[in-house]
Amino acid sequence: MKFDISLVNEYLSIIHDSNPIHQEIVPGQLVCEWLLEDVDWHHYTVKYKNPIYIDETLEKSLQDNKIKCINAQGMVKIMIEKQ
Repeated sequence: MKFDISLVNEYLSIIHDSNPIHQEIVPGQLVCEWLLEDVDWHHYTVKYKNPIYIDETLEKSLQDNKIKCINAQGMVKIMIEKQ
């Protein structure tokens, strides 16, 4: 998955976020929505580990009660744990 600038800008418009950091960094909540789309968890904890840059290649990994968002170099960007 890649979050390009047009998708990020559309999301920012919907949530009325004008933070200039998002011209370079993808909003974490946008990424969490993608990570959680395949699970039916009602209670979870999100840990933001490293920033996600526009057009960075990402993959998600679901193992047991954890979802990891990992870049192409294997760096964990976000970890979500079911409570």
